[in-house]
Amino acid sequence: MKENPTNEQLRDTMQEGELVKDGFLGDDQRPVDQIVQEDMALLTTAGFTAERLGAAMRALTHKGMAGMGEEVDAGDYLVKAEEYMGLIGCPFKDNHRAAKRNTTATHKATGRTMMWTDLGIHLIQKHGFFQGKGSTYRLEPLELSAFLGLEAE
Repeated sequence: MKENPTNEQLRDTMQEGELVKDGFLGDDQRPVDQIVQEDMALLTTAGFTAERLGAAMRALTHKGMAGMGEEVDAGDYLVKAEEYMGLIGCPFKDNHRAAKRNTTATHKATGRTMMWTDLGIHLIQKHGFFQGKGSTYRLEPLELSAFLGLEAE
């Protein structure tokens, strides 16, 4: 089945070197809309929403920003938010521009660490896009919800 031309353009934008050096798709060959549908189906079945995950990620990022690049204690997590110069546009071309910021959060009880970007939060919260398998910033939806300590709705 041939991919929709709009999806082909989106996929091209998400390739390595277009908007970001490593791209958003990794080695995932699925169409972008299929990636989103499959991840959203996992979340829905487990009783979570992308909006809720994004809000929890954003809250940790905001706590980390208080450290100005240094790790801060944020309750159950140690969080470090590192900001770089400039903004990056959303590959879905929705006119959203995110700060170039990486957030690293470590769950103190488990020692598990996850990392995301401000654009990654937007992609999850607004587009249900957790990035392609093999992507540098891919977050597995169910692993992320467990890491954030969220309970099913």
